Amino acid sequence: MEPLNRCHTKGMNNTTRLSVICPAAPWENITTDADRAWDLCLDLSEEYGYAQVRQNGVVIGEYRDGR
Repeated sequence: MEPLNRCHTKGMNNTTRLSVICPAAPWENITTDADRAWDLCLDLSEEYGYAQVRQNGVVIGEYRDGR
């Protein structure tokens, strides 16, 4: 699945560090590589309803209810 905010992430390499933020479960927040960030964001949105991915504090994508 693509994030709701279909940003250009094709140029990102796996060393790019992204933050995954889940407001409903802040203990789940993590900074990780790009591939893991998007997978975790999707999983958290399925479990808690909403999650977002940030790069340098800027929201670059989000999922709501696993979509």
